[in-house]
Amino acid sequence: MAIVHPDYTMLANRISVSALHKRTPDDISKVALELYNFVDSAGRKANLLDETTFKIIMDNAALINKRLDYTRDFNYDFFGFKTLEKSYLLRTVNKKITERPQHMLMRVSIGIHQHDLESAFETYDLMSQ
Repeated sequence: MAIVHPDYTMLANRISVSALHKRTPDDISKVALELYNFVDSAGRKANLLDETTFKIIMDNAALINKRLDYTRDFNYDFFGFKTLEKSYLLRTVNKKITERPQHMLMRVSIGIHQHDLESAFETYDLMSQ
């Protein structure tokens, strides 16, 4: 239907993002814990999050959660969201997507800036808008 009118891609994105939000937690510490404690299909520990980033997220979860704006997930069109979902959002048990686009952007920002949270928040805002 996107050929008929481009707003259909935004509608499809809203439906997809709403479904993802229902399946994923809105607390970044829960997401970080699941990514950090991931065990692969052979039963081996396979952290999907490095230890430094994990500790920063866990120590500052309340502050980070306040800065996350999940409404920005709805700004993508359907193709953009599906690209994130297919290639960039991390998956855990049974290849289930564990994080939301805003979690991924915050994870990357913290990975870049480490303990400099103000710079991480600035980078997050720039990437997510």
